[in-house]
Amino acid sequence: MNRRSLLAGVAASGAAIAGCASIEATVFQESTTPEVPSNPDDPIARATIGSPSDDDSPHRVRLWNRTDDQRSIGLEIDSETATFDGSYDLESDAHVIVTIRNRDEYAVVVSVDDATVAETTLEPSSFDEPCPATELFVLEDGEFESTFEPESDHC
Repeated sequence: MNRRSLLAGVAASGAAIAGCASIEATVFQESTTPEVPSNPDDPIARATIGSPSDDDSPHRVRLWNRTDDQRSIGLEIDSETATFDGSYDLESDAHVIVTIRNRDEYAVVVSVDDATVAETTLEPSSFDEPCPATELFVLEDGEFESTFEPESDHC
């Protein structure tokens, strides 16, 4: 085998591998459900709304900054009996946790740089689940995603 054939084969193999890597990256970017980072148990802040109750499972709310940059993110959680208002400078992949202990309907508002990006409602029936959790994701370009898990790992 001559040297030119060997180098041409290596170059072609490298291009094929690079092509596969870019296809995988494109598929990952097209995913609509954000992934929770590998260490979700290290929030920059924790808060609790309500007092412990034997009747209901606590509902965990995690707010994530899934952008590449630090963001000023606000989280408001309101019901007829309780109000929470937090403002955080979250680095990329950082998060905060709010544990809600009392069954009620809660209005949740997420803002980035003082502009509302999302509003959602936590229904009283979500407290019927074994270990309810809501994940709130601030994404690039003003995008937002939320997910609900009836059986998470915080209980």
